[in-house]
Amino acid sequence: MNYKRMQSKSVVPTTAGYTIVELLVATAVISLLIGLTLPAIQTARNSARQAQCLNRMRNLGIALLQNTDTAQRFPACGYFGDGTPATFGQYRSWIVDILPYLDQGNIYNQWDFDLSCKDPVNIPLAGQHIAVLTCPSDHSVIPGKGNLSYVLNGGIGFTAQMGGVHNCPVDARGRRLDLNGNGIICHSSTKDDGAPSDRDLFFYMGLFYNETWKGEVRADRHYTMAGITDGASNTLMISENIRTGYDPKAWTANWSSPSPFLTSFYIGDPCVNGRCTEGNVDYNLANSGSAAINAGLEQPEGRAPFPNSLHTGGVNAGYCDGHFSFLSEKIDGKVYAALASPQGQSLAGTLLEQ
Repeated sequence: MNYKRMQSKSVVPTTAGYTIVELLVATAVISLLIGLTLPAIQTARNSARQAQCLNRMRNLGIALLQNTDTAQRFPACGYFGDGTPATFGQYRSWIVDILPYLDQGNIYNQWDFDLSCKDPVNIPLAGQHIAVLTCPSDHSVIPGKGNLSYVLNGGIGFTAQMGGVHNCPVDARGRRLDLNGNGIICHSSTKDDGAPSDRDLFFYMGLFYNETWKGEVRADRHYTMAGITDGASNTLMISENIRTGYDPKAWTANWSSPSPFLTSFYIGDPCVNGRCTEGNVDYNLANSGSAAINAGLEQPEGRAPFPNSLHTGGVNAGYCDGHFSFLSEKIDGKVYAALASPQGQSLAGTLLEQ
């Protein structure tokens, strides 16, 4: 028998490959699994960032309350000069005051309180990145720019020097307020503006205000814990705004700036154009339009002084009793305004009574 000939005709076994249909099915299954998994991973990451954001806010809130306990009063959201040439300037924000309670005593001890935050002595300090001041979801954060993601409850607005009158109440758009409805706005004398005056009503509607740090014309408007007559657990203290930090394409500042557009959040003006009259007070406006929670996400930094975050459905918020929760962007305007006011009951009998 010819063995070699028989060997050459032996059958070599082969392995069958996947068909095109099988490959397409496998690819489709893998794509489906990825499509189902990625959203879950993204959701988990967002939840983790939101939790970390809330934890950092909690640390800020604790520092605020510790500072308040030591000073026996809440700090100003921002300190300014009185507008005269000798004292003109932006001195500092509330952040500077609580630095020792954030383990940042080194920066605090180097800060020159007699100089503006824009002075060359203080500028290098204010540019330092302090992680606890920023929310991980704030994509505008750039290290070395002194970023800030958290803001204080400024109520209906802030005070400014308008037409030569100091300490003039204005809303978040800079419109002078007539809260008692007597037609007088930004009067130079409180006693000539009726009782309660616009400034009195303005004070009842928020918690943190600008104050004069240096100068003869004093603005010293602040709350103590005892002054919160609506209850500490019912009064907003702090929230978040990712539109209050560094932006290379817009007007910028850092965590030391006392600008009212960077230190605070405000509710929408319940009176059209800031003029309160009978039948012209609507608290539904407190959370509406450009003043609504999360309505300013596309605005430049420093141009949307309202609560804004990238968390789905609302923002984190802290209260004066030290508890923190998620504030829905759908919150009723009346409820929102009531939470912003430390003395809502003091509005009884006025046009602003709820």
